[in-house]
Amino acid sequence: MAADPYTRCPDCGFIVPPESMDYALTPCSGGIDWAWPVRVTCPCCHASYVIGAGDVLPPDAETTCHRCGATAAHPARAARVRCSGCGLLLLGPDLTPAQRDELRITEGLTGLAARAAVQAAKARRAARRGTEADR
Repeated sequence: MAADPYTRCPDCGFIVPPESMDYALTPCSGGIDWAWPVRVTCPCCHASYVIGAGDVLPPDAETTCHRCGATAAHPARAARVRCSGCGLLLLGPDLTPAQRDELRITEGLTGLAARAAVQAAKARRAARRGTEADR
């Protein structure tokens, strides 16, 4: 199985493997069929966007996973690296301290936004249940 394609997220600008992918397979090789839209989601900011074969960055560096010891190929300057052995999302080894801070802030803000969305959904559900109980 081929590694996930690393791209630069158009929203946050970080080079990352996709958090999730939606794509068609080629009939003969079972690889990604680039004739169809390939939708990916960024693991840093959770933006969803479409990529093409020309957006894929070559894996020109390697990192060793501190959990399982597997070697993961990735583009140089990747913000996050997915371990090919255990799937752990590692911090990119080539980030500057400023980039690490920016990544921490981006992921933190995205987490806060996700938490707020979940809390709002729970409040809506509770309000509906309260309305239904009054009937």
